[in-house]
Amino acid sequence: MQDSTGRSRARTAAAAWTAALALTIALIGATHYKSPDDDSFLYAGISARLSELPVRQWIAPEWWGFWTLHGPYCEHPVGLFILPATLARLGFPAEQAAYAANALYQVLSLVLAASIAARVTGQLEARALGWLLQLLPIAFVFRVRANHEYAVLAGVLLALYSAERARTRAAWTIGMVAGFLGVLLVKGVFALVVPVVCAAWLVARADRPSAIWRPWPAWAALAAMPVAGALVTWGYEAEYAAVTGRSFLAVYQSRQLPQDAMSQGSLVPRTAYSLVWYFARVIWYAAPWSVVAGAAAVRAFRSGRLWPWSQAGATDRNETGSWQGAWFAVAASLALVTAFSLAHRKADRYIFPVYFLVSALGGVVAVRRFGALRRLTERLDRPWVPAAVYMCLFLLRLVTLGKLPEFTFWRS
Repeated sequence: MQDSTGRSRARTAAAAWTAALALTIALIGATHYKSPDDDSFLYAGISARLSELPVRQWIAPEWWGFWTLHGPYCEHPVGLFILPATLARLGFPAEQAAYAANALYQVLSLVLAASIAARVTGQLEARALGWLLQLLPIAFVFRVRANHEYAVLAGVLLALYSAERARTRAAWTIGMVAGFLGVLLVKGVFALVVPVVCAAWLVARADRPSAIWRPWPAWAALAAMPVAGALVTWGYEAEYAAVTGRSFLAVYQSRQLPQDAMSQGSLVPRTAYSLVWYFARVIWYAAPWSVVAGAAAVRAFRSGRLWPWSQAGATDRNETGSWQGAWFAVAASLALVTAFSLAHRKADRYIFPVYFLVSALGGVVAVRRFGALRRLTERLDRPWVPAAVYMCLFLLRLVTLGKLPEFTFWRS
């Protein structure tokens, strides 16, 4: 009976999400939606121009006068533009295709986040994340855009979900590598976040230190990511050179990994400032759940529970899984924030997955500990609610475009 109820919920949720996504994409096209965000205008414009070219030339987009720039566009690989260009070739309004693709990535991210949480916490809390994560300040900023961020988040979460499934079914290692390669083709060197996050998950899910390496196929997939990335990079460079006669990597490296990057200024003060800069954004863009997550992390630290297998006081599998999920969220977030703080430049969007990891932890803790929120969650525990919330927030953005302030922060 329980399995039947679960399948019924899943079918209803799938139908609701499909309807919400279809209506969103239809309205984006019908209203000729355009974001006032400069980055979105650039990416939507490049996608539209690319769709007019032969498919083989899609690997070599140009600036085409956007941002008053000309020449080859080598800021990132071409992955973000492929789906929008394809939609445009199929007849969808070309300048809106990138926003439609982003809606798909956003829905996938929300569904995957809830599915991953369901592996380590109660079903009620996991399902609640489907709508709680839509209410973050950062979600309002990126509600309907054409940026890389949701495409990257979807790739990271695909790899993460596959890592969990690969613990018992080796075939899911394909999903791990696919998620990594998807992020690589969308955001290039930023794909390094995928093995970091997956490694933290595999460590967290071990019952004890001696069991860390037990799901060896998942670890093998993790080790294969750099090899697969190198092969795809080599193929990408070869095809780009064959089409353009130029090197993509030479230009890309000068943009993203300049040789003097680490020598610009003093490393320690710059890193310390970046840490403060990023942590301030985590607190704000993941609010209010970031505060709850931070308090929970401090309590765990004081109690001496520093490792995922520190199970003193755990009474059942649900509590064990919840602690593993909490440890993972904190460990992965700290690792990513620290890594990006070492970089030569910073931006809110670089740690986009961190906002959702922290919010998922804080949201689950809040639903468990705050009676009023739990009662609200129980009343909203319907399989169609996350999709309905998504649709309402999209419509709000559509009718208030340019009229409501965004949740921004200091930029220096």
